[in-house]
Amino acid sequence: MEGGGGDSPNGEVINPVWYGGGVEGFYNREVELNDVVCALCGDGGELLCCEGPCLRSYHTTRTTGHPSGCRSLGFTTAQVQAMRHFLCWSCTNRQHRCGVCGARGFSSEPNAQVFRCDHDTCGRFYHPVCISTQLHPGDPAEAARCRVRIAAGRPFWCRGPHRPRALVFHDS
Repeated sequence: MEGGGGDSPNGEVINPVWYGGGVEGFYNREVELNDVVCALCGDGGELLCCEGPCLRSYHTTRTTGHPSGCRSLGFTTAQVQAMRHFLCWSCTNRQHRCGVCGARGFSSEPNAQVFRCDHDTCGRFYHPVCISTQLHPGDPAEAARCRVRIAAGRPFWCRGPHRPRALVFHDS
């Protein structure tokens, strides 16, 4: 299995891809921003980080997922070692689930249906109507204005828990 792509044995559709194609800036090259728990089971340990905008991480083999009972992605150690870069199914297909309603929508222009929270440690996506209602509860007029701004691609921060940003110190 060259490049490590394909369906994992447990039925989770995963497609790791090589760099070379894609839109510049789409890939997450700072994996320290990724989740520190598995997207499948919520436990930590040895994880493979998606390099797309979702910032999710996964147990890749049954061995790495065993302590928590995670079904894992079901790859073999050899398949994982053969991967240069990894994008989950959602990032490969640019279809992400809304963090409020859970429905999947396209996340790429020009037909985007879900939009990513602009906080650099957040990988959640939202439908404009879902997040605007959550950001402005009890104020339908402001929620409507917010919905229009988000649908136009304007940045927003969700109210979800965001990890603190890493402090970077430069020598003078």
